[in-house]
Amino acid sequence: MIVYDYTPRTIVETHKHDVEQFGVVVKGSLAMVIAGEQRILMVGDTFRIPSGTAHGARVFEEITQVVQVFAPPRNDLPRPAANGALKP
Repeated sequence: MIVYDYTPRTIVETHKHDVEQFGVVVKGSLAMVIAGEQRILMVGDTFRIPSGTAHGARVFEEITQVVQVFAPPRNDLPRPAANGALKP
């Protein structure tokens, strides 16, 4: 599990990876495109990205925090800080 803190107007370029990804927005809001379908996610909204699926995101005008889980766990990501937060 990783906690991402995104600054306003952050763009996460379209990418894909070989693990499944789940997440929940705990603060702020963003537009996420998964397999070509756009969703607007707000606090409490969840998402699932199957492995190998192209996806990206655009954060709106406020700091946005998303808790994400990868299955199986990814070993190629930076480790979170002591407070659990991570800025990608």
